[in-house]
Amino acid sequence: MTLPYLLLAAAALVPLAWLLGEVMGRAAGWIVAAGMLAVAGGLTSVWLGRGETSAVTESVPWIPAIGVSLALRLDGLSFFFGLLVLVIGAVVLSYCARYLHGGGHGIFYALMTFFGAAMVGLVLADDLVVLFVMWEFTTLCSFLLIARSGPAGTEPAIRTFLLTVAGGLCLLVAVAVAWVTTGTTSLSAVLVDPVWTQRPDLTAAVAVLVAIAAFTKSAQFPFHGWLPDAMVAITPVSAYLHAAAMVKAGIYLLLRFSTLFHDVSVWNALLISVGLTTALMGAVFALQRHDLKGLLAYSTVSQLGFIVATIGIGTTYAIAAAVVHTAGHALFKAALFMSVGVIDHQAGTRDMRDLTGLARTMPVTAVVMTLAAASMAGLPPLFGFVSKEAMFKGSPRRTCRAPWWCSWAWSWSSPRPSPSPTRRA
Repeated sequence: MTLPYLLLAAAALVPLAWLLGEVMGRAAGWIVAAGMLAVAGGLTSVWLGRGETSAVTESVPWIPAIGVSLALRLDGLSFFFGLLVLVIGAVVLSYCARYLHGGGHGIFYALMTFFGAAMVGLVLADDLVVLFVMWEFTTLCSFLLIARSGPAGTEPAIRTFLLTVAGGLCLLVAVAVAWVTTGTTSLSAVLVDPVWTQRPDLTAAVAVLVAIAAFTKSAQFPFHGWLPDAMVAITPVSAYLHAAAMVKAGIYLLLRFSTLFHDVSVWNALLISVGLTTALMGAVFALQRHDLKGLLAYSTVSQLGFIVATIGIGTTYAIAAAVVHTAGHALFKAALFMSVGVIDHQAGTRDMRDLTGLARTMPVTAVVMTLAAASMAGLPPLFGFVSKEAMFKGSPRRTCRAPWWCSWAWSWSSPRPSPSPTRRA
């Protein structure tokens, strides 16, 4: 029963973080970060010790009267996202140990670790009910973290909460339909149940519900507004929620259900069209921003749209490319957010029009931001170049199973083969 203990350890960090934050102040970030790394180490140990099996599955009775259990499953996808959440979380919490001011940071550290624990539970969940509960925990944590920003954070927190709760309701309906249709709450069993091929209309309806739920979390059009609003929160919150936690919950949901819906036309059409619209819109809006965090917020929206569109292609290569770029996005976006926090702390402003000559006074920050921005731009030989090239390679026009208009929309980024030199017109 290793996986339940790891989830329990992640949850145990919450009261510990609150206590240490109250007693030690901002310095508690070092210890809490070490705790997250310890859980990541335990997760890695379980994954490496799985033997010949492709996944580790463990279960603890929870609500046996209705057949619901705390079923956890560690496969390649959940291992990847688990490490992403825990390692980036540890880096952000270490950053907090120098970024925060004064004392009494217990609630903040507790909410950050609660968010991390909820994300770990989400990616490990092999039961639909557990998945939904963990999904709602992330919604609650994001609301509380944004609301802690003072009066300026009240309205953005409420808007974020309402949008993500609406997405949660769509997920709840999808969970209920899947439960009734298949007769089980086991996620792994639901994803391979033959009923989905026998009832294509029902499959399409559930696919739309799951997609909408994921769109609200991953800030896809028209639900993108909450992410720029959430920039009122302090930099560590932005770095964690928008690099490795909140927005990645939506990406994880799409990737997890892509094994079921990858050849459903409405799924392909919805993800590709919404993803490309979001990518273009986010890029245009980012160019209009002078505030550095606002610029990063809309560039995050754009990058997430690119990932969602790639998932919508549905091929094995495209899914793998989306996973690779998810890792790249988490790395360069966390680095950019934390660098902006340093600039705001030292210069007292995030307005680009007032920031000149910082490369001379803050050379380390300048180098970090340049490398992270170059990776986001896809410049070689950085990781962002590798991940974006993989996404382009995984998006040939012929693989799109969506209607003709969706194939045309995607063709703008599809690599076109060069004509054969021996072929004559």
